[in-house]
Amino acid sequence: MNIITTVLGAARIGLCTLGMTPIASATPMAPHETTYHGPAGFELTLGHTEESYRLVPPLNAMPTNREVFLDNTAYVAAPAGATGEITSGYLVACAVDLTLSVGLDGGISVDAGATVGVGSSGPDASADIGPSISAGLDLSLSLAPGEIKKIDVGSMSLGPGTTYLVNRDFHLMVGNCGGPLNVYSWATVTASTGQVRATNSIFGDTMFL
Repeated sequence: MNIITTVLGAARIGLCTLGMTPIASATPMAPHETTYHGPAGFELTLGHTEESYRLVPPLNAMPTNREVFLDNTAYVAAPAGATGEITSGYLVACAVDLTLSVGLDGGISVDAGATVGVGSSGPDASADIGPSISAGLDLSLSLAPGEIKKIDVGSMSLGPGTTYLVNRDFHLMVGNCGGPLNVYSWATVTASTGQVRATNSIFGDTMFL
């Protein structure tokens, strides 16, 4: 199974006027929020809202492939003057072996045999059966059956007031998935003041695709 993620712009094409299948309506997901109350009056709130997914037919019409567009807004309210970072993304799991490629540069290529992998010990080469598609080589690795892959969508330093991390139309394509595909969002924040350093995380509900 191959996973490719890209970030697409907000532009839409009038598919109905071109005689193509209309874009499916988005399925909303429930918002979540959690607040950590620490010592010395420390309070850290992390949440996400405006989450939805829009499942569309795969471009190659293969029943083992999935294609979905993901929206989410993660936010954090930290104590005044706190420094740190908020990061968000998705966890993806399939019941069969998969190869993951993540690229944000918009350059999509089709390779008729092999993909380049990047693991914790450095680059390595791996071969897939049939063509593979990648959107750049920012990240590529293989996973064993049943494993969960963590995808980072973005990060941002904490600012004054509430900090927002927004993703719209995050494009996820999964190929060669013979079983159910499960996806859910996550967000993590680390915040520090002169007295307290805290880390908190939040997770969305599972999308069954």
